[in-house]
Amino acid sequence: MLAPSRKPRASTQSAGAPPATPEELRAYVPYLVNRLSNRISADQNRFLVAMGLNNAALRTLSVLHIYGKLTVNEISVLAVVEQSSASRTIDQMLETGLVTREHGARDQRRREVALTKDGAALLKKVWPQIARRTDNLMQGISAEEIDVCASVLSRMIDNVRKHEL
Repeated sequence: MLAPSRKPRASTQSAGAPPATPEELRAYVPYLVNRLSNRISADQNRFLVAMGLNNAALRTLSVLHIYGKLTVNEISVLAVVEQSSASRTIDQMLETGLVTREHGARDQRRREVALTKDGAALLKKVWPQIARRTDNLMQGISAEEIDVCASVLSRMIDNVRKHEL
């Protein structure tokens, strides 16, 4: 049975008390972020599997597209993937010809990963469908609200940042 409805308390987090009602839970930002992230990730992963990818591979392709050459550790941070998962993903992507791995030009100890033409082509092929899914996610939300949401989430990420990347 659901608890009696109460107006959500904005102070729940600062008061140190857990959410006491379904409404308070739906107003609790970490819960909302986690729920949305898990739902998007699960839905997107199901879609990507049909294309021979997964979320870790898509995020790896994306960060390499943006940054060019990165180490496995840098990819791990930027793609939000555990280092061991990033290594396995990159190994699989090497086998399928989506990325290369070479010694760094300035530091031979540095192993840099980069997109191949096939990796860039796959990202370009998949991205319009990812964009459509993002558009569906934001349906009925104004551009101003999306901008505010993105700004707030970025500031929250800055507040919990562990890495400088």
